[in-house]
Amino acid sequence: MELMGTSPKIDLYSHPLFLRMVNEHGFESCDKDTFPQFRRSGLSMVVFIEDPNRMKETMDALVIAPELAKSCGLIEHKAVVGPPNARKLAVTYGFKRWPALVFFRDGKYLGAVDGLRLWADLVREADEIMHSEPHYPPSVGIPVRSI
Repeated sequence: MELMGTSPKIDLYSHPLFLRMVNEHGFESCDKDTFPQFRRSGLSMVVFIEDPNRMKETMDALVIAPELAKSCGLIEHKAVVGPPNARKLAVTYGFKRWPALVFFRDGKYLGAVDGLRLWADLVREADEIMHSEPHYPPSVGIPVRSI
């Protein structure tokens, strides 16, 4: 017996929004093994998404990321990393909120926009990152204490 108010489980990789992102908007679907090869010359944007059954904002990211890539026109390479690979790779880039848009130039880290934003704020932050100089990603914030 199904409880009222429960919705069916979302299968991310067969969902029409995910398939549209990959098939129509040209995002490569990467995992922990293929991600290192994705980082190539030019400007790249990688969308890190979580299980949509745990985090509803994932579905928003599937719509927002292609629109951002289309609106700025500078992004040469686009990828999406979903669960469970996104969690494993995310620790390298130190973002704290999901979904996250991570930017690279010539394979080097530029920055990340983590969490959802108003459109104008997202565009402004992404533009600042895309025009910044590469640097090391922030740490994951593990506290260090002296004994």
